Amino acid sequence: MSTEENILVCVNYGHNGKKLITRGAGLAKQLNAPLTILVFDSLPDEEFKNDKEVDMTFFRELADTYKATLLVEKSHYHDITKVITSKAKELRVSQIIIGQFIESIWAKLLGGSIVHELLEGAPFADLHVVPRERAEETEDWNFERGVHAYLVEDEEGTFILHFDDLDGQTYEGIFFKHLQTDFNSGIFALKKEDQLLEVRVDDGKVVSLTDIDEEEVKDDHS
Repeated sequence: MSTEENILVCVNYGHNGKKLITRGAGLAKQLNAPLTILVFDSLPDEEFKNDKEVDMTFFRELADTYKATLLVEKSHYHDITKVITSKAKELRVSQIIIGQFIESIWAKLLGGSIVHELLEGAPFADLHVVPRERAEETEDWNFERGVHAYLVEDEEGTFILHFDDLDGQTYEGIFFKHLQTDFNSGIFALKKEDQLLEVRVDDGKVVSLTDIDEEEVKDDHS
């Protein structure tokens, strides 16, 4: 493994790190370098407990897949550059990958540029800013905060969403209700066979335990 190259991918909670991490993993493989995933935690613990639980399971799976080191740092957005610079120096990083989402948040809050700050604070590393559309990042997360919920299989082989722990419940997980509906429609995140799945919920019912990402792939090839 190269001692000269070291890759740091910076992500934050909110379902927007998969492509950034994949991009970093590809670069790490190309350069035969270690990969570190740095997760920013700027959300209140109690209010976003369920959201964090789902995201961290997802981040751990990606870290295991790409044999990466996973770090979580509590910080506010205005401290992001300090955290990145500190970790970059500590790990002797040569390549830093961030998403345009982080850059736009920094500019919106402070009127400055995280790119400029990082170039000054970590001149020893190359900086990659991945555009939002290529990082699969959305500025608006269109779901309510996650709540604990359960799926109960019915006679038709579909699953009914419940918020009480009933006898015979099949799966326990986190339900994210879509903001644009009065019905219980959205995403249900669950663990099945040690794998995190996010399945579609339509009006309180899950027709199939097919991961949403797999559904999109099928649609693209149909």
